[in-house]
Amino acid sequence: MVPETQPENSPQELLQQWIGDLPYQLLLLEKVLLGRSVPFDYSPESLETLEARLLEHHDSVQEPEQRAKFVESATAYLGEVLLGIAGGGWGWNTRPVDERPGQPVVWPDPDLELSPIAPRLLIAHALRVRTGNAFAHEVERLREAVSALQDAVPGWKPVKEHTPRVDPTVPMPEDPALTAWLDERSKALPAWAEGAFNGAWRGHFHPDTLDWLETVVRQRFATVEEFDAARDDPFVQGACWYLGEVIRRVKGAVWQYIPFDPDAGPGAPGSRESPWTEVPFIDQPDKRVGGAAIPLGCLRELFLEENGLAEGSLQDVLVWFRATSYAHVGALLARMGMVPQEKVDRVLVEYADFAHHELPPHEVPDALEAFGVAISAHGDDVDDLEGSYAWFLADAEALTEGAVTITDVQLREDEELGEVLEFKRNGVLVTQQTEHESDDYLDHLAILEFIDHLDPDPEDDPRRFYVVQFVHIRPSTYDSYYLFATPEQATVLEKQLGLELH
Repeated sequence: MVPETQPENSPQELLQQWIGDLPYQLLLLEKVLLGRSVPFDYSPESLETLEARLLEHHDSVQEPEQRAKFVESATAYLGEVLLGIAGGGWGWNTRPVDERPGQPVVWPDPDLELSPIAPRLLIAHALRVRTGNAFAHEVERLREAVSALQDAVPGWKPVKEHTPRVDPTVPMPEDPALTAWLDERSKALPAWAEGAFNGAWRGHFHPDTLDWLETVVRQRFATVEEFDAARDDPFVQGACWYLGEVIRRVKGAVWQYIPFDPDAGPGAPGSRESPWTEVPFIDQPDKRVGGAAIPLGCLRELFLEENGLAEGSLQDVLVWFRATSYAHVGALLARMGMVPQEKVDRVLVEYADFAHHELPPHEVPDALEAFGVAISAHGDDVDDLEGSYAWFLADAEALTEGAVTITDVQLREDEELGEVLEFKRNGVLVTQQTEHESDDYLDHLAILEFIDHLDPDPEDDPRRFYVVQFVHIRPSTYDSYYLFATPEQATVLEKQLGLELH
């Protein structure tokens, strides 16, 4: 164990500083220096684009400070990608470089018996030789070493040390104080929204509503002192909850809470000095370099003159949160045991071109369907109403793995009820009244009403179908989705994917 306090500029202290700065460097590279020009999926393939951008930047920028900033952030990303290939962790080389007291290095998994790699030196080599494939050669070298050991030791895999606040981790257990606060704020939402939005809130959590929230908060308080005096008032607490909920539902995040810990070091989370102690915050611990924010602090910053935030700044908070992706959904389902890892891998191969792309909220349920834990009813026009209902019911039957059988599906006219959908569930007739504005669109309300008939018998299988609700980012006709899960699984997916399940 490394002592908490190290001598200034000791190798341990310098390494701790570097690792602590990694999330900032990675976000700076992604959000500011590169934008969307490099796919930030931490794949070896992304290094080809990174190397090309490094060469372009070196040629187009003359200021040494700007060049150094780019290299520093690229060093962080390159190192994390190499660790993903060969395992191991960060270390520190004490040999001075460019008036610096050493530099960070990555140590591959000890089983490989490889020397440490200095990402900054590898970048300098790439800038010198200018072949565009210097990173690719290093990747291939590491892959060959890993492959050779796997041939000698079947089943061996490199192990990467956890990089704090960079590698995904499991969210903390929900603290009772947070549970009570969330429950209180959720129940108070109708009354709070009526006052805060002057009756104009329409029951959605669209990012654009943050502009209105910001306006209302600014109108209510003139100074930071006034805001601080009212921080515990229902209006401010409701505003904190609403801001956090927009982030959670749009980006896929979780509420977290760190109670006071008398043993926490000065300034550490849990200490009295830490702003993260005893305050609800929104976090993305299960995403690589996920975002985190204290809604109360975000609102307070609106009144700090030196902050210089423009109108719409609450929406700007969303930029620092990472949206959900197919890869993230697959990893979560595999970790929960809902989907075998082999199936997750197959789906990600099938969707390889965009497996790491950001998913807007309405596409998250589509990812659940792709991994085989949800079904959907088409929201647009269909060619055959009866056939479409039959396909939907067949998909539901398949998810129950034999617990429920559906037969004799038909859409017919009834003298008393009008048009009805009939089917037999485990041999028992189910009749559902339907209403179709045309022959081209399914009756989604009818599906919502009969979905409970598709649940297995609870004493045999605790799983059931949940209707999936999500934020509608743009006006459109959306499919309706139904998740098949246990109550415990549904709770986790709801909290971590920004969904609302009923």
